[in-house]
Amino acid sequence: MRKLLASAQLLFLSLLIATSALAQNNKGSIVGTVKDPNDALVANAQVKVTSTKTGEVRTAETTGDGTFTVTNLEPGVYTVTVEATGFQSVTVEALQVETNARAPLDVKFAAIAAGSSQVTISADLVPLVESETSVRGDLITGRQVTDLPIPQRNFTLLAGLSPGVVRPNLGLLGGGGNFVAGGGGQNNTESTRFRESGGSVLVINGARATNNNFTLDGVDNNESQFGQIAIYPQPDAIAEFKIETSVPSAESGRAGGGIISTTFKSGGNDFHGTLGEIYQGRFLSAAASRFDDPTSPPVPNYVTHNYYGTVGGPIFLPRPGEGSPVWYSGRDRSFFFFSLNGQRNSTPIFGGAGDPNLAVPVPTARMRVGDFSELLRPNIIRNFPLAGGGAVPAPFGTIFAPNGTPIPGNDLRNCGTCGPFSQFALNYINAFPLPDLPGPGRNFTTNRKEHANVDSYDIRIDHRITDANSIFGRYSKSDTARSRDNFFPLGLSPNHNDLPAGPSAGDEFGDSKGFALGDTHVFSPSVVNDARFGVTRVQIGIFNTGVLGTGGFSPTVTANLGAPNINISDNTSGIVLVGIVDELTGTDRATEFTGDGGPFYFLSNNFHVADAVTVVKGNSTLKFGGDYRVRQNSNYDGGRNNGTKGNYQYGTTGSGFVSGNYNGIGPNDTGSSLANFLLGYQPGFVGRGDPGGPYFQSSKEMAFFVQDDWKVNTDLTLNLGLRYDIFTAPTERFDRQSNFDPATRTIQMAGENAPGGRDLANTDKNNFGPRIGFAYSGFKDDKTLILRGGYGILYATDISAAQPLTANPGTGAGSYGCTPITNPNGCPAVFRARNPFDAGIPTAPFTVNAPGTSFAAPTGGGLILFNDPNRTDEMYQQYNLTGQWEFRPGWLGEVAYVGSTGRNLLVLQNIGTNNDEGGPGAREVPFGQVIATRYSGRSSYNSLQSKLEKRFNKGLSVLSSYTWAHAIDDSPGGICKNGASARDCGPDDPTRPELERGNSDTDVRHRFTFANVWDLPFGRDRRFGSDMPKGVDLALGGWEFNNLVVWQTGPVYDITCNGGRVDILGDPTPTAEQKAQGLELNPFAFRCPTTRVFPSDPSSPHIGSLGRNVFRGRPQFYWDSSFFKNFAIPAISEAFKIQFRFSAYNVLNRVNRSAPSGDLNNGNDRGRDISEQRRRQMEFSLKLIF
Repeated sequence: MRKLLASAQLLFLSLLIATSALAQNNKGSIVGTVKDPNDALVANAQVKVTSTKTGEVRTAETTGDGTFTVTNLEPGVYTVTVEATGFQSVTVEALQVETNARAPLDVKFAAIAAGSSQVTISADLVPLVESETSVRGDLITGRQVTDLPIPQRNFTLLAGLSPGVVRPNLGLLGGGGNFVAGGGGQNNTESTRFRESGGSVLVINGARATNNNFTLDGVDNNESQFGQIAIYPQPDAIAEFKIETSVPSAESGRAGGGIISTTFKSGGNDFHGTLGEIYQGRFLSAAASRFDDPTSPPVPNYVTHNYYGTVGGPIFLPRPGEGSPVWYSGRDRSFFFFSLNGQRNSTPIFGGAGDPNLAVPVPTARMRVGDFSELLRPNIIRNFPLAGGGAVPAPFGTIFAPNGTPIPGNDLRNCGTCGPFSQFALNYINAFPLPDLPGPGRNFTTNRKEHANVDSYDIRIDHRITDANSIFGRYSKSDTARSRDNFFPLGLSPNHNDLPAGPSAGDEFGDSKGFALGDTHVFSPSVVNDARFGVTRVQIGIFNTGVLGTGGFSPTVTANLGAPNINISDNTSGIVLVGIVDELTGTDRATEFTGDGGPFYFLSNNFHVADAVTVVKGNSTLKFGGDYRVRQNSNYDGGRNNGTKGNYQYGTTGSGFVSGNYNGIGPNDTGSSLANFLLGYQPGFVGRGDPGGPYFQSSKEMAFFVQDDWKVNTDLTLNLGLRYDIFTAPTERFDRQSNFDPATRTIQMAGENAPGGRDLANTDKNNFGPRIGFAYSGFKDDKTLILRGGYGILYATDISAAQPLTANPGTGAGSYGCTPITNPNGCPAVFRARNPFDAGIPTAPFTVNAPGTSFAAPTGGGLILFNDPNRTDEMYQQYNLTGQWEFRPGWLGEVAYVGSTGRNLLVLQNIGTNNDEGGPGAREVPFGQVIATRYSGRSSYNSLQSKLEKRFNKGLSVLSSYTWAHAIDDSPGGICKNGASARDCGPDDPTRPELERGNSDTDVRHRFTFANVWDLPFGRDRRFGSDMPKGVDLALGGWEFNNLVVWQTGPVYDITCNGGRVDILGDPTPTAEQKAQGLELNPFAFRCPTTRVFPSDPSSPHIGSLGRNVFRGRPQFYWDSSFFKNFAIPAISEAFKIQFRFSAYNVLNRVNRSAPSGDLNNGNDRGRDISEQRRRQMEFSLKLIF
């Protein structure tokens, strides 16, 4: 990192010299008008703006029309003094300047004065309406950030207070809700960081969660793997953050959703800071409803410790040996701010089929020697289809010899024609711990926990070189480590080969570092230059138990069990991925899954340089500049393409999810998946891959803009701008990437002379984005009634969950996948005989082709990727019309229409013939799985948004909103509610993508929010009880009551069968009896689809008549609340106080769910919502403020 930062500083200096205008910053402005007592405009008045924190002074002079503008001010509180000959001077105190905002200030001299008398007024009297800009958005600042109850201190949760912002639950990213059962998002890669509170997933005005732009101190704060935040500052370190939701100025871009700008605190002339500890545990908290049953497992223990601290002030440097306490005083010139944050979380793991509060299946003692008599159900007779045709009736659970006859005693040892056991399989099933519950099925109890640690710190230095030149620098570092227990604890394996098992068991990390540097130079009161440079590094990694010895499990456990050619490197260490699946034990599997795909790690370096020049000329404020970003990504994803160790799935005819890959009872199928495995039969599915690499990709983003904020007159301001964006496709350092050409069915390697060049794409150079807006305040003399509106075109980047082009053939990556029983010739030779594990599983073949060459695409069944080279960047048109009325001082009401349309949106689709992994395939090319990334999606969003806001005054602030909205699209992109692949997010009918148009995955029709910070008016320094005795005040005074409330309609969901949407036949409303059983819909109102996607093909997938995302889950209601008690200690200082905090999340202990299961094949759970978010959680905190 030291070398990286050194290079970054050198790059900053060189780019700063080479560019005159490159930019986006977080600065604000003050825009005002000066009038005399008769409302005549006053020219040549002197305006002085002073920072109350640092003492920095900026000046301006009113023009001939009485207006003034002071630009490029750090967000914060200022004192403004206006003087003119013959008038009393006017001083406005505590004027708040916000991030990326134009603060209006109209000053009127009270009377002509002979002396130098002064009038002082409070900024509370300044109108709250926004009369200088058409940009829609909200500022979250001060005590809203530090005092509102936010779980895990994740400040991005407060963005949901802005109208049009929702936090959906998106499987890969996490997001809204904190599920302890179902609901998805529990164990996701991106959610390694702030998983407990949903990460930074925000959907803004119908755009995708990957369409936002995050900045910190005016520099890029995006990580490029998942499109989320790189650096998470802790709340006590945040001065403010602003979310711009519609038609931002031309200075902002690369986002079709929102611009989320966060400003770090800086030091001032006084020393201030905080020190706190937060505890959340089982004390007074409620358990999930599953624990209401007295026979359920013990109540789990949630434990969270969060310690944090901040300190800031002037920089003093000691003078050794001179007898003076200091040789340098930083007052009014040099300041520091330091932040420290840490978390220690321990929680149980919930959700999914492997819920640890339910037992997991392991082989019984009898099964381990080949005795499957425990599976027999003599009273249940079923017909077993035979491989040679026909069927044989036999009791449920019967296992068969190769000739199709039942094996005596259901014991493989009684089968003379079955052959010997596979030595690997015998060792493997005897490596499982013995059951601790009777019988087959879920017979081994486990209680997994998850541990998460966060350690971060930040330091910022601000220095004023001269009165005209100031700089700042900030360094941030955060380390996140998460570990999840294995299903089977160490030491329980009978043959001393402990098996790694359990969803996401192992270690994860999510580390980030960031450096920012800024320089503001005031050439004159009317010309200011602001330059920024930033670099962030994000590292995310996953190492499941056994990988590299994680968790204490042997990295060579597969080899130890007798399977050669698996554990051949660090990247293939651990246990092989084996699924043994049937429903003979009454569960969804014969024994628990083991293994993983391989290690995953991701590294992203992001460089950003920006510069903007602001020129105030008359009644126009002209700003022009641009920014330049370089994104460097390196990743290794062992789990892709069937995993580095392979993926082997055993089943049986008629039972289990690979049952279709068996052709009947006979030489390859005993009727039991575990018996098949033990005998060394071929799996129902096999695959193995090698992701190659690691690769090093780099892409660039460049933008130029011009923005003119023209104050036409005292009542009308026009905001006019134009932005130009360029986004390049990534190149690979050594050209190790390739693209598939569907027309020629060839693979094209990247290279200087290749069609499409090194990035294999044609850069879209047509991204001109105008911005037009107005703000009119002439309805009332006091300018408390405003009409604002705007229109803009924005171009956005997006994140595809599909693999990069480095995973294509010819790059060093390779894979195979096949079904040995139904298509043996498509598999490596070892899978055409028994005992493939004992013989040695082959690695995936791969080649590294020369740059610029092309070759015929392989037909062996491996993954092929196609990125449309004629890409057109995603484009959003945003528009709004807003009315604001400050109906009484400090109270603002707002009503707005806000809309947007999206075009050229990223779409994932399988254009091959495979109907599973990328399915259903469009059959554009005769290859199994070809995942295409195209930019053909469309969306629309229309909404009515309203807001009620009270500025903090007399101990109370309020921010409340209601949004009615409808979001429609024809594709969710690469990340959707079901997952992150073409299979999960692609169309049900690839031949008619128009059928996908419907409610967006993130559509929330109604949403209401309310937040308040309230100093209760009781106590010696409050409205009531100002004369109460100190002892009484100690108990009753100094209390604070804060609330955050959200109510919204439930998430959308589909009704499916065999992977496709269904036909609807009747009323889906559940009957009274079904409601009593917990069903939220009538499953008998639907049937599996019968219409073929490809009419002439009997094996075609099917599509139903039901539209996409037609149904909704239950409404969701969240109420979080906190009580604070402040104990002032004036003996130390006026600012010193101790604060006791008590917070309750989900105050009413409401059961918030997600959506019922819409899969008609999901047994007893179809139509039932078994998801559940956390019940009431209590939090206790002690905070010292000085």
